Amino acid sequence: MLPSLAILVSATFWGSMWMPLHAAYGTGLSGAWVAWIIYGVPAFLVLPLILRDRGRGLLAGGWPLLWLGVSTGICNYLYAASVVYGDVARVVLLFYVNPVWSVLLERAILRTPLTPGRTVALAVGLTGMFVLNYDGQGLPLPRTIAEWGGLAAGFFWAVGLVTMRMTPHVGMAEKAFLQYVAAMITGGAVLALGVFPAQTDWSAVNWPVAIFWIAIIAGIWVLPGLLLSFWAAARMSPTRASMLFMAEVVVGVVTAAIWTDYPFGWREAIGGSIIVSASVLEIIFGVHTPTVRETGKA
Repeated sequence: MLPSLAILVSATFWGSMWMPLHAAYGTGLSGAWVAWIIYGVPAFLVLPLILRDRGRGLLAGGWPLLWLGVSTGICNYLYAASVVYGDVARVVLLFYVNPVWSVLLERAILRTPLTPGRTVALAVGLTGMFVLNYDGQGLPLPRTIAEWGGLAAGFFWAVGLVTMRMTPHVGMAEKAFLQYVAAMITGGAVLALGVFPAQTDWSAVNWPVAIFWIAIIAGIWVLPGLLLSFWAAARMSPTRASMLFMAEVVVGVVTAAIWTDYPFGWREAIGGSIIVSASVLEIIFGVHTPTVRETGKA
């Protein structure tokens, strides 16, 4: 129950992070640079912890730790940049196709059976997202670079959830550091390729306000959200974690409805309620089934 509650709290952080990101964007920095800086700053803060044991913790994690850092780093940079440039609610909704990826990856890599309770919870969650995003013209598909970024971020987050289960012996500092570095590398590639608009007049940036918001995002949103996510996700099934993280959809859609022009009506209310129900069903019925990797049975 405690890891489940930790994920719900972290989902609240991730679902509302678009607000300080937009505030930092309003200081004159481009969204692509904001997304790069908010992960670059924590990387340098965590670096002394990595150097303290001369990187032995990183080496001990092996390939699973590398995959974890790379996948979550790509995910978090794409998500942060996408919610700045795209429609917040649509980006969040497309990101949360990730329970489907989690089910497939967990079954393929961890060889975990799909229980009836989890099947019902997954179906309810996807139904809720369909209701939220259905506009009478078929299933929602990405229409912009930002929306494709949200969809891709969801896939890489599902990869990260699977690899978290494979690195229980690795410390939080190593996991966080690799994630931050991967986010910086991803951001550097995005900036170099011009995937998102990144033109910034550095002389016109309101630096005192920009530094304030960057510190707020890194210290109040990124660090607590990341630590809670990593700690909790390492203690449960990737599919269960994905289902619980669906609470972020409700936070993102409701906050976007309140503080942006995104409409909030019966469809949003019903869809959000269904998604919450899916999370409750997963908590109650989604009991962890030991994987073949854990039992040693074929």
